[in-house]
Amino acid sequence: MQVERSHLESQYGARVEMDVNGIAHVVIDSGGPLNIINSQTALGVAALLRDLAKDPAIRVVVLSGSGKKTFIGGADIKELAALHPDSARHFIAALHSMCEAARDLPVPSICALPGWCIGVGLELAASCDIRIAADNAQFVMPEVKIGIPSVIQGAFLSRILGEGRARWMMLSGEAIDARKAEQWGLVTEVIALDELDGAVERMAVSLSELSPHGVRAQKRVLRTSEAPHLDGCMQHSIEIFGAAYESDEPGLIMQAFLNKRKHG
Repeated sequence: MQVERSHLESQYGARVEMDVNGIAHVVIDSGGPLNIINSQTALGVAALLRDLAKDPAIRVVVLSGSGKKTFIGGADIKELAALHPDSARHFIAALHSMCEAARDLPVPSICALPGWCIGVGLELAASCDIRIAADNAQFVMPEVKIGIPSVIQGAFLSRILGEGRARWMMLSGEAIDARKAEQWGLVTEVIALDELDGAVERMAVSLSELSPHGVRAQKRVLRTSEAPHLDGCMQHSIEIFGAAYESDEPGLIMQAFLNKRKHG
């Protein structure tokens, strides 16, 4: 079903499209075709989501990327390579702020997932209520391969996938495809790529037609029922991430990667 939308542009690598059903489509459009996230983009998306959370007219929030190659292609490796312990804490806190803003939305959130969903992209997706993937989707937490830990919302993966599968993803840095993601409970549905937008829209419209007070109350129940230790784990992981930069290993590995890509 086609609905009228109004567009609100953001200077921080994302835009919002509001429709008459109270559905806010947040489209992340940053860092070229792969939607790479830097700290400025993360803080901008966080501010945008916090603003939406204050709007009583919003019924549903849909998060998507601007293209079909990726939802989010991970964090900006150029920024990562230049970090030191203190700036690393600030960097990862910015990404945490973005994910927490999604987690704290008082209305249902749906994440549309075509193509690659890498690192912080998977953490942002895990912060949403419902994840719908295209059949070409791939999911990976590759941080260990560049000398840093998967942190912040990575703590959610054990809750979603189970402890063993989450450990495998974060220790191996290997990818899983859409079908395995569905089998493991990471996504609720896998749809053909050219049908993804329609499936997400149908879900969003269905949710928007429910009692707004009832749905917001249900979101409060779900948010408060989350294991209380998760928040502490996420805050502690920010310190662990910063400490990883006390070694020169992350910078050396990332610079080697950037050099290889440049001369490629």
